Order: sequence, then C-alpha cells, then structure tokens
Amino acid sequence: MVIKATPQILKRISVRWLPDEAYENTDTIALNVGGFYMDLRIVTADQSLEWSRAGERKAVTSEGPTTFQWTRLIDSLGGTQTDEAAFTTLPNGDDLESGIFTKDGTPTAYEEVWRDVTGDMAENTSSWIVRSKNGYAFYGKVGGICMGMRRDEQGRFEVRREDYDPSEKCWKLVFESGTGAGQGLQRAEDIVLLVEGSELGKPADYVILGHAR
Repeated sequence: MVIKATPQILKRISVRWLPDEAYENTDTIALNVGGFYMDLRIVTADQSLEWSRAGERKAVTSEGPTTFQWTRLIDSLGGTQTDEAAFTTLPNGDDLESGIFTKDGTPTAYEEVWRDVTGDMAENTSSWIVRSKNGYAFYGKVGGICMGMRRDEQGRFEVRREDYDPSEKCWKLVFESGTGAGQGLQRAEDIVLLVEGSELGKPADYVILGHAR
C-alpha cells in the first residue's frame, strides 16, 4: 500500500479521466506525516500552480480496496469538501487511486497512479507537518523536501517548495506562487530551525513561528 503510517513523499505518475487515456502534465508531490498531508501540483509546461492543498487524512474502514479521506483545511482553489478514494496496489509496487471528482462542472471518474519516492531521504532526518493555530498556514518537511502553504482570511493563497541540496548544504527554491510570491511564508531554513529546535513530542504541541502566524 502506497500510503503508510511512516512519513512519506509521494509522486504522481499519471492521471486519467475515464474513459480518456492517462497522462501527466504536472510535477505533483504529496507529503504525508501522521494524519496530515500537503499536496502541491505544478504545471510542467509553464511552471504555474495547478492546485495545492493541505489538511487531514484518515483511512476509512470498509470491505474491498483500502479507502482514504482527505479534508481540505486550506485549498488554493477555495474548495472545502472532503475527498475520498480507493487504493489498489499495482504489480510494479505503485498504487492506483480511484474515485469521483468534479471536472468541468461534472462528477467524473478518475484514476491516479502514485509512487512512494521517500527512499532513504527521511531515514536520518526529522519529518513533520505543523499547522498554525488559526489554521491558515501549513508547513511540512519529509527528507529533503520542505513546503509551506498559506491562505488568509481574504482567500489569498501562497505556496512555496524548497529542496535541500546536500552538496551545497542549503535549501534551494524550487517553486513559489501566489499573493506576494510566498513572501508571507517562512523560508525553509528558518522554519526547519524553529520546528526542529522546539522538541515537538506529540500532535498537540505548539511551536512559535514568528511572523508566519
């Protein structure tokens, strides 16, 4: 099963809107830590933001394929509904996600193929997802990927992804988008120092994030 209890980096391999053929036009990465997730989808053709969201995830007990639900606590498109989909493992170890999603105003069956690309990136580092007390900002890190997402009370959305470069021993910007181009978000080097220096021990713990709310 691609979604595990341990921290993960998942990469989307393809998407298919039935009955059309499968394709992939984005660089889509999702971080899973505990009962939370962060999902960032970048259009490869022009490096624009297609969709980004963060929230809670949980397994749904049912017969047949394993089913998960995802709440959208913040969403770049303004969505608030809970998503639900079933997963089956493919022969090569990838997982097939199957569900129904609204496309062009019509509920449409879809399939997405996901691959666990965590590898050993998270083996010797801490992994976490933290949420601001007011619920408007999420930060997460698994292995060498750090994301920040923020949606303010006016609905303006910002997102940033930074990857760690072990050769230069620094975080490098991969993508940023939104109002202020991510300027309302803490940078990876700062948020990592704050969170990993706070000795978080359980989901209810708090860390002071400075200006990031």
